Order: sequence, then structure tokens, then C-alpha cells
Amino acid sequence: MTNHTIETVQDYLTMISENRVMRIIDVRPLMERHPLKAVVSVLEEMARQKENILEELLMEDKTSSLVNETIAMVFRLNMAIETIQKNNEQEGQMA
Repeated sequence: MTNHTIETVQDYLTMISENRVMRIIDVRPLMERHPLKAVVSVLEEMARQKENILEELLMEDKTSSLVNETIAMVFRLNMAIETIQKNNEQEGQMA
């Protein structure tokens, strides 16, 4: 996986608001130490957990700002997963 792709994935996993920068997860060390399949599995599990949290939040208070933040996290996790998978497919086609 190229540095550009890893940076793209990390960008999806970084949330910037007015007063803070929050990394959902620091993906570079994971990608350096583990197979891509394992990294994708971790990200998918995180997305499932956030979706479960979202369901609970929606039952409690649909107007909560946590709903917006959780939706953003789920979206960002899914975009990171998609980026890894697409890159992996492209590299596989080139080999």
C-alpha cells in the first residue's frame, strides 16, 4: 500500500472540529504490523459498534449532537474501508 493511500485512509479517520482534532484510530501502525484483511476487520467492527451506539442514541434523543458525530464516524470508517479495499483490488490487478 502506498503512502498516499495510507494518508488518504488516515484523513478519513481524522475528524476536525472548531476546537479539536480527533483521530478515530491511528491506522498507519496497524497497516505496518498487520495484514490488510485484519485492519479492515478492525475497522468494520468499529463501524458496527458505532452503528449500535447510533441506534441507542436515536432511541434516546434524535436531536443530540452525538447523533451527528456518530453518523460522521460511521461514514468515515466506511470510507476508509472502501479506500483500502479498492486499493487492494487495484494492486491485485497490477500484480
